[in-house]
Amino acid sequence: MSMVPFVLIRHGEQNAGWDVDRDPALSAAGVAQAQAMAQALGAVDGRALVTSPLRRARETAAAVEARWGLPALVEPRVAELPSDGLDLKERGAWLRGVLAGKWSAQPANLADWRAGILDLLRDLRRPTVIVSHFVVINAVIGHAIGDDRIMPAIPDHCSINRFVLDAGEIRLVELGAQRESLIG
Repeated sequence: MSMVPFVLIRHGEQNAGWDVDRDPALSAAGVAQAQAMAQALGAVDGRALVTSPLRRARETAAAVEARWGLPALVEPRVAELPSDGLDLKERGAWLRGVLAGKWSAQPANLADWRAGILDLLRDLRRPTVIVSHFVVINAVIGHAIGDDRIMPAIPDHCSINRFVLDAGEIRLVELGAQRESLIG
């Protein structure tokens, strides 16, 4: 089997935090970030486009859809870390706790969520661009480099993180732009 390159892109800046809105839109800055990222990706070149179903990711992917003239496939497995049952006000503290931890210490639902992401990526058969979220990208980076931390990197909004699937193994090729603040 040949190597399959893929890119994970964090959505653009959203207009509300994790503890304010379950599915925020992009801010004006986020729209501009998405347009710049789409320009940086260049021509479609046979790549597939996949996006999380969440609004901020869909709006980020829309910039690539417009440039490529190609609709994105909506894939629930690359949606943000599930926080089922948590009140909006509880989510921020919960997320900070998760981000400070390790995958090996997480409950089964989060381990299964991560496994679903990795299974999706191992099934890729053509070069693919995936617009997703902070923790999704970190889950893949950590797996690729053998780091059990939930947050081995701090991908910036619209950062382009390059990987390759090589004989079923996910390898990190290049980290995208990093930022100083954790989430938002």
